[in-house]
Amino acid sequence: MNKITSFFQDKIVPMLIMIGENRYMQATRNGMTMVIPFVIIGSVFTVISSFPSEAWTSIIEPYVDMINVGNTLTFGMIALIAVVCISYSMALMEKIDPIGTAVTALIGFLILQVSTSDYSLMTDNFGASGLFTAILVALLCPEIIIFFVHRNITIKMPPGVPSYVSDSFTVIIPALVFIVLLWVIRVLFNFDVNGVMEQLLSPLVFGLSTLPGIMFLTFITTLLWTCGINGDNVLAGVTYPVLLALLAENSAAFAAGESIPHITAYGFFYFNMWLGGTGATVGLVMLMVRSRSKTYRALGKICVPPTVFNINEPVVFGFPIMLNPMVLLPYIFTPLILQVGTYFLMKLELIGKVVVGIPWTTPPLLSGYLSTGGDWRAVIWQALCIVISVCVYYPFFKASEKSKVQEEKLLEEQESGQVK
Repeated sequence: MNKITSFFQDKIVPMLIMIGENRYMQATRNGMTMVIPFVIIGSVFTVISSFPSEAWTSIIEPYVDMINVGNTLTFGMIALIAVVCISYSMALMEKIDPIGTAVTALIGFLILQVSTSDYSLMTDNFGASGLFTAILVALLCPEIIIFFVHRNITIKMPPGVPSYVSDSFTVIIPALVFIVLLWVIRVLFNFDVNGVMEQLLSPLVFGLSTLPGIMFLTFITTLLWTCGINGDNVLAGVTYPVLLALLAENSAAFAAGESIPHITAYGFFYFNMWLGGTGATVGLVMLMVRSRSKTYRALGKICVPPTVFNINEPVVFGFPIMLNPMVLLPYIFTPLILQVGTYFLMKLELIGKVVVGIPWTTPPLLSGYLSTGGDWRAVIWQALCIVISVCVYYPFFKASEKSKVQEEKLLEEQESGQVK
């Protein structure tokens, strides 16, 4: 195990950190994080219009179309929101005009949605299906503006002109080049960027929509955490767009009363990896609260409030889990065990699939109910997940506890001797 950990730390971790710190990954991660509030807002409208209750359905039925407008113009516009947020995020990182960059990227994305038969604007890809095209455009636009700005190929305004005016003129030339470039690609050459992006990224989308794929992601994420690295943040730039797109398709199907297509959408982790914090550490914290060790018991009480809201840094760095072989195995394998159970329960429709976006800090049990659109069976399964988490962590925790109790006893004896 030590050899495997050393290999991962020396060979794999530096590569993953390099990927995570790449400016494109950072801009995508930051931008997609800005998208999530609108996903949550859209999900509220979805729940109101599609709550699984016959009594509620009969009351709300005449107003469903009106209510769904809130979902259509938030969740249903996820690609439009993403192209603005990601390009804005990258512009801030590169210290170029963020507003001008975001607007230029938005126009470029819209050009790629033009029908070449009658040159009308198609709205089909404003949602999840156009998300990867939006990311491409959002990253390409700032690069073109940076190219011109760094070479001073811009319109210069006289000294004394307010910055908000001069900034707007600075972006004119690169924005013109960018817009004309995408116009040529889509209108003159009739090139379908959306189709190409879908084909190129289909292996990634397929991988993360399967049980082996999501388990591999969880394994890498938790392994990074055991090295003291926030695995969720490192991989978010790659995984968030895919998982949010899957959630968007689930939400649309839920609102339309159709079969929910995806199991491993964004929010699937509420039943496993994020249960009380990455690594499903809720069970470990519960054991700490009742520990015979004074140290663990005191730490457990401190960790309870953040654990309720799925924040586990106090456990990772306080227990610690980081670089601790005593709890490395349960930290990695607890969420994997729970994922297998959750996946097949959802596949067999014994619990509902995730259809609603909620804040990642939503407490367990409540998160299960809300994320599945009000399925009480999901609450029961989350409660069982907590019990499973306790059981898996138990033998490893007891071994650590025994060592800690002996250490505390020895320290007390030494202090007692010094007092005498």
